[in-house]
Amino acid sequence: MGKTRLITRKLHLLWLLIFLNGCAVPLLLMSPQGQLLWALMKPMVGLDPNDVGLFEQPLIKGRMQSILGPHYASTMKILATADEIQQQGPLYYVISKHSPIPEVAEKAGFVWNAENNQMAVMLLTGGSPQVFAEKLIKDKVKSTVDDKVQDVKDEVHQAGREQITALVPQWPTELTDAIMLAKPVLPQVTLPKT
Repeated sequence: MGKTRLITRKLHLLWLLIFLNGCAVPLLLMSPQGQLLWALMKPMVGLDPNDVGLFEQPLIKGRMQSILGPHYASTMKILATADEIQQQGPLYYVISKHSPIPEVAEKAGFVWNAENNQMAVMLLTGGSPQVFAEKLIKDKVKSTVDDKVQDVKDEVHQAGREQITALVPQWPTELTDAIMLAKPVLPQVTLPKT
């Protein structure tokens, strides 16, 4: 009887560890900045971004200013009309309801992809979207300089073939129709290495 209880307890502990491991692995794979942003965004889903000061958070505000450059102030005025932070899979997004400055854009959307820690903004003007996105850089740890040189050469050769997929972020379903018409406007912003 004693051995059976001990084995049962060990099996329960093993099952618990397996289930907890499955929940924690995605979080552990994120960069520290991605983990902080995920911890910030996850509990805000369903809330009004204006009430919680989403775009005033330093983790978001600095990156948005880098992405948007001179379009930052007008875009923030348009995004201020949004009333809910939404989530679709790894995408956390905000979509404006209307535009107080229609000469700049009729609508705006902000998206953060939790899988790759990429932010993007779309401005919709006259049915033609304009996309501002962070450029993705994959960090690779190599043991020799030759491997690094070869990686750079490979990336240069791949750049032409993968330009669109590497630069255009994922979008939630609500914005996919508009994004098909998009002309990317990509500043030379790189994500900080973590």
